[in-house]
Amino acid sequence: MRLVWTRAAQQDMEEAAAWSSRQALSVVAAMERMAEIGWSLGKPTGRAGVRYWPVPPLGVFYRVLGDQLIIVQVADVRRLLESP
Repeated sequence: MRLVWTRAAQQDMEEAAAWSSRQALSVVAAMERMAEIGWSLGKPTGRAGVRYWPVPPLGVFYRVLGDQLIIVQVADVRRLLESP
C-alpha cells in the first residue's frame, strides 16, 4: 500500500515530535509496517471509513482507499480520554 499523510496528520506529527521524537518515530514505523503488509489492522471508529490503531500513548486514525493507507489524524490518546 502507498502511505499518505494528510496535512492535518503531518501537523499532528510535528506536534508529537516536539515533545517526543521517539513517539513520533514509533508512529511512522508502525504505519510503514502496516502499509508494507498491505492489511488494515485497526479497529473501526464512529467516523465513516476511519479506523484506529494504537501506538501508545498516541493513536492513529486512518482510512484505506484502494491501495492507499491515508493517515487522517494522530492524537495523544491521554488527552482524548481527559476531554469532557
